[in-house]
Amino acid sequence: MADDKSKKTITAKDVASFLTNNPAEMSKLLATQPELLAACITAAGTSIEANEKIDDKVVNLVPALAAKARQDARKLSQTHQSLLHVAAENMLSWTRLHHATLGLLASTDLAGVCQVIATEFPVIFDLNQCQLISESEAAIPDALDLGLMVHPADQIDQATEGRGLFLGLPNEAAQTLLIKPAQSLAIIRLPDRLPDPVSQCLLLLGGKTANSFHPDLGSDLLVLLAEMVGVTLAARLELQVNSR
Repeated sequence: MADDKSKKTITAKDVASFLTNNPAEMSKLLATQPELLAACITAAGTSIEANEKIDDKVVNLVPALAAKARQDARKLSQTHQSLLHVAAENMLSWTRLHHATLGLLASTDLAGVCQVIATEFPVIFDLNQCQLISESEAAIPDALDLGLMVHPADQIDQATEGRGLFLGLPNEAAQTLLIKPAQSLAIIRLPDRLPDPVSQCLLLLGGKTANSFHPDLGSDLLVLLAEMVGVTLAARLELQVNSR
């Protein structure tokens, strides 16, 4: 025998009861079916005829509910646009990182790594300048001739304020590290788990504006870039030693 419940006609009251008892489903429905929200607002606004008398004791909440619905719809739209913007920015950042990685892989020696960083990185990342800096105490033969910038460890510590990652406006010590003036800086020390002298090197990125690098900027991609530079540098140094 067929189940009598399967023949039950679902009424508008049943739908309203279900949505009222399941607010999560209602939110999902309104978010994915904007035409339903518009229809609800229209219906709510016209549910009372102009010549129909309303009890003075009854508070008409239709205008307030309609206004809130419109506000929620605008917030959903703004959130959607914000997520799209963030996704586009992330895609651009990963594409730039991919191009930088290809440039590093194409280098065949230490001088090539320095050249990629100094000439290709500024174009890839739209920066004012990029440098690979070594502490003068590090034992890298012919560092200056190969294209590394060399500065004392104390000067570097002052420029980075003792941090492994510095983001923001250049201080007086940082100004002396620059090839030319930059509005903001990112100075990332190469991973300390890599052997010396690689762990005594830093990657300096000069921004074109004061907002290019700031303390609240996400650092994941910058740290990953420094790791790629560090691994490549270690491999080229090992190749240079073995070729002698």
